Amino acid sequence: MTILSAVALGGLFGFALYKSGASDPKKLLAALRLEDLTLMKTILFGIGFASILLSLSSLIGLFDISHLSIKTTNLGVIIGGLIFGIGFGAAGTCPGTCVAATGSDGIKKAISAVTGGLLGAFTFSLSYGWFNNLGLFDAMNLGKLTLFNLSESFPSVINLGFDGLLIMGVLLSAAAYMLPDRLVKAQYAEQSQKH
Repeated sequence: MTILSAVALGGLFGFALYKSGASDPKKLLAALRLEDLTLMKTILFGIGFASILLSLSSLIGLFDISHLSIKTTNLGVIIGGLIFGIGFGAAGTCPGTCVAATGSDGIKKAISAVTGGLLGAFTFSLSYGWFNNLGLFDAMNLGKLTLFNLSESFPSVINLGFDGLLIMGVLLSAAAYMLPDRLVKAQYAEQSQKH
């Protein structure tokens, strides 16, 4: 039943990516260049709304903290994130969005991105021991770091717990609502009003 739930939720997530335009490399690149903020607004609202739901469900006792899975922060994760970001910006796609793009006209780019991701994961798994011996995963090891202290098991940047998560969720949702769809139009409108 768990696998069926994962497939169903993954399918819904892929459909949402496709409908929001997140599977379109042109729209993703426009968002990364800050030319079209509609996708950024969707992401901001999604993170904010999820943060609010997580905080409220914890408050009423519906959320089991043991379900949190947090990866260790270290130099290897930082370098991997930089490589991922450069690849995302160059290709205009990432693992989730490229799979959703297989159902559109971007199938060639999607297949090449999935193939590249699989080759990268395979190469990393072969070289993991070498990187580990270099101390890549021990350098800058901050443990399972979270922004807010959601559990005594994890170190945190800010000592606010689920209250901080709720505040951040409200702020992100409000920012998503207030941001314009396009910065260029907003700047042009401001210049027109000045003249």
